[in-house]
Amino acid sequence: MFSHETAALLHGLRLWRPPTATHVLQPYRRSGRAAGDLRRHRLRLPPEHRGLLDGLPVTTLARTVADCARTMHPLEGLVIADHAVARGLDLAACRAALGVTAQRHGTRRAAWVLDHAEKGVDSAWETWLRYVALRSGLPRPVTQAPVVTARGTFHCDLGWPEWGVYAEFDGLAKYRDGGVRPGHDAAQELLREKARFDAIRATGVNPVRVTAVGNARLGEVVAMLAGRFPGHVRRAMRTHPLLPPPP
Repeated sequence: MFSHETAALLHGLRLWRPPTATHVLQPYRRSGRAAGDLRRHRLRLPPEHRGLLDGLPVTTLARTVADCARTMHPLEGLVIADHAVARGLDLAACRAALGVTAQRHGTRRAAWVLDHAEKGVDSAWETWLRYVALRSGLPRPVTQAPVVTARGTFHCDLGWPEWGVYAEFDGLAKYRDGGVRPGHDAAQELLREKARFDAIRATGVNPVRVTAVGNARLGEVVAMLAGRFPGHVRRAMRTHPLLPPPP
């Protein structure tokens, strides 16, 4: 039965990076000639955690998200969980699946992932930005935070309305022709984005705009975000002990 990130892929969930191996569950020991890109997990699965997708045996959505949250890097697990929640996943079912698994390693990290999964996330990089903020010790943000302007209500990827702080991940794909979907017009997108940003800034809100960076520059991202908060919030920041740097 397909499981873990392979099952997530079959369920159509967003992944942080392409899988390098196929994950399967089986109730018997692996063969000595097993392929190097095949990951076998030896366990017996409860019937309620088994499903079919296009005739393929696969773990249910709730079990898949629970397994990914427990075994993968927490950012990778959060990317998957965010997308599953946006598609209607009941997190209670996920927690129940996590509670009956025989493997206990990684359950604290998985609990953090499930507790922080949000439905208002449109891309893996938006999850990345939220993960970086949470890992740094900033308060939990609102996703798709509304900003009421003279041109209507717009939404920022992240917001801390209590402190008037907002942030957005500014991906480059939307500024390339065809970068988002076939026929996507980058010039029109740039004009729409400028009009939207001007309307938001006219309210006094000036969102922090972040682009993709490697771990060597994570401190810059954290500094940009933290710099918008009052001193007592910055002084309370501590790197979360369960959360390693993004992969």
